[in-house]
Amino acid sequence: MLGRALARIIFFRETKNYDAALLEVENTGRSLLGLDTDTIERLPVSDLKNVLGPDPALARSRLYTAGVLLKEKGEILELKDEDSVSAGLFLKALRLMTDTIKGIEEVDGQKGIYNVDSVIGKLKDYELPADMKRRLIDYYEYTARFDKAEDVIFEIVDESPSFAGEGISYYERLLKKSDSELETGHLPRTEAEDALRELTEIRQRTDKV
Repeated sequence: MLGRALARIIFFRETKNYDAALLEVENTGRSLLGLDTDTIERLPVSDLKNVLGPDPALARSRLYTAGVLLKEKGEILELKDEDSVSAGLFLKALRLMTDTIKGIEEVDGQKGIYNVDSVIGKLKDYELPADMKRRLIDYYEYTARFDKAEDVIFEIVDESPSFAGEGISYYERLLKKSDSELETGHLPRTEAEDALRELTEIRQRTDKV
């Protein structure tokens, strides 16, 4: 049902019938989740989980659906030059779709990763909250894009050197992987070892302060 609804939303969006596209988003939310997008955006993720049901697998699927609907609404509002509103929708969509990182592919296969990446791209010019950056590290590690996780780690460390300890744990996990796994994740072993040494030095300096 979500796939058919998205096809209609995309059709309306591409034909510039934005009001019809927004109405389709709302109707889909009410039909599949019993919620409109304003409610989805307003409620904390923990409350949404309670509303969407106790079954973990079903809740995961519904959280992902809620995130996709906010993404679609954000893209429509972006086309209507309502960027300030769409940014908030994209951020909440990202929270929802990454809430259970390891469930993304189970819910929507490779489309799940594509949708998350798309939202990340929409937020590239915005400063993400620290907790969202931590989610991105988990997301990139899970999807074996170790170089992207590294970028986020050092971005956080630049702002908060005390995060070096969590970065160290990340590289210790990576270095247990095979060379081929690291190469596939675009982070060769030598680079991972260099990063680990750098973070260790940062933590030592921080501990002395």
